[in-house]
Amino acid sequence: DCESEAGTFVRHIEKEMDSLFTFLVEENVDPTNNFAERMIRFAVLWRKRSQGTKSEKGNRWVERILTLRQTCRLQGKSTYEILVDAMENYFKDQQPDLQWIRQAT
Repeated sequence: DCESEAGTFVRHIEKEMDSLFTFLVEENVDPTNNFAERMIRFAVLWRKRSQGTKSEKGNRWVERILTLRQTCRLQGKSTYEILVDAMENYFKDQQPDLQWIRQAT
């Protein structure tokens, strides 16, 4: 039956078939998304505990601050020090040094 859940599942698998086994033919492709899952875990737990935000502006702030936190963590930087530097530069009407963000991990 084309309308059954099994039929829907099969059609979905057929659409994704080319990319499902990329890890078998491409070097350095992880067969799981565990790394990505671990990278967003803090944000997921934060949202669950805090029950999210009440506005789009709040959503944008949380997205940005949690992204900054994770980027700092991956680059071995202090989120606090980066934020202090950004604020100091803001009040001096200067651009903060963002070269560290562009470095490969």
